[in-house]
Amino acid sequence: MPRSFRGHRRVDILIGQRIRLFRHASGISAEDMARVSGLDIGEYASRELGEARFKSCELYEIGKALKVRMTDILGVIANTVD
Repeated sequence: MPRSFRGHRRVDILIGQRIRLFRHASGISAEDMARVSGLDIGEYASRELGEARFKSCELYEIGKALKVRMTDILGVIANTVD
């Protein structure tokens, strides 16, 4: 697997974990987050697990629903080293 792909996969996983953390802390269900982000539950779950990548517009809607800044969600990747 190319190095850059591994790095992107790791970032997707970290973002998903971060969103799940905020979602659990907010008491919002995955189904509600799927609805907010315009996804069906399967699509949302695959993104939260890092199997697929969130689009920026989805992250924006998720951030609004969770009442967190985009930097709160994406800040987790600042310390990621490929």
